[in-house]
Amino acid sequence: MDTGISIEVLSEREFEIMQLVSAGKLNKEIASALMIQTATITKHLQHIFFKLGVQNRTEAAIKFLELTGRLILVPA
Repeated sequence: MDTGISIEVLSEREFEIMQLVSAGKLNKEIASALMIQTATITKHLQHIFFKLGVQNRTEAAIKFLELTGRLILVPA
């Protein structure tokens, strides 16, 4: 289903954060890797959720992987 959302809506930093989120990293780990505060990660994620039209980090990770062509669906 095409939602009309493009990965280009994310800033460079938001894209970087979503790469780490989709790899299963915790906010604390992401903050450490990017040398920023955990609260900053939380704020970025709020913006990302809004931009991607999702409610949580799991939905955001799935949407990110879909938009970047990295989501591989295995037939049941």
